[in-house]
Amino acid sequence: MLVWFIIFIIICIFIAIISSIADNNRFIVSDHELTSDKIKKDCTIAFLSDLHSNSFGKGNIKLIEAVKASKPDIIIMGGDMVTSIAGETEEKRMDIAVNLTKALSDYRIYYGIGNHEYRMFLYREDFEDNFDILMRRLKENGVHVLRNEKEHIDEFNIDIQGLEIERRYYKRGIKVIMEDDYLTSLIDKPDPESYKILMAHNPEFFEQYAKVADLVLSGHFHGGIVRLPFVGGVISSRLSLFPKYDGGRYDGYGAAMIVSKGLGSHTIPLRVFNPCELCVIKLKKI
Repeated sequence: MLVWFIIFIIICIFIAIISSIADNNRFIVSDHELTSDKIKKDCTIAFLSDLHSNSFGKGNIKLIEAVKASKPDIIIMGGDMVTSIAGETEEKRMDIAVNLTKALSDYRIYYGIGNHEYRMFLYREDFEDNFDILMRRLKENGVHVLRNEKEHIDEFNIDIQGLEIERRYYKRGIKVIMEDDYLTSLIDKPDPESYKILMAHNPEFFEQYAKVADLVLSGHFHGGIVRLPFVGGVISSRLSLFPKYDGGRYDGYGAAMIVSKGLGSHTIPLRVFNPCELCVIKLKKI
């Protein structure tokens, strides 16, 4: 019996390794549709998150072609497009994400701040001026970086708000509560007449986000890293088991949230039964 159990464990590990290699190097396209009477004109959004300097083909050609094939009106990059690892070269940390924005510069691109970008900003003794370099290079490519800032797109009557939260809201292994007045201290008062999109990297605080948004775009949890049938994601980036918002669309609190399963991984490159994901969101007027 023990021998068969060991054989079973070895087979499971082998399957996990093969799946992880495959799922780190492929992506699926997930389609989402939402309707609102606030939308002035139909709008297609290509939503990318958690690239972590991953590349699909030379120069990310497969990802670029998939984004272009979706015919987006705007592109939203929801944070952690780079990985913050102290001691890495500037080229390795930034070039893949920056070159991706350059290749897609014909489109209007909005960029939100994830925990990895924020870490580069916060710990300058480790990362020196690399955050500033990243921001400059993105803006040179025409990217709209929104750090607790809002832009209105009159063509669609959409407000896009970027949310940058403190590092304590990303702490691992502990339950963190977001205070009711925290968001209002960071962002502009929402316009009730506009359709409000909030780029909020960590999906855990959906109930708070819903108070200021019609649609929340998040990532961070990488789809739960390991996905099981009928269960979903197993572990979050904060090391909590079976996260509530591991990936996909969620409706509640008077809003919707789409959580990307991400386009990469970091530190331990593990994705089991969990391919990377490009989200295509169609906003329809009614």
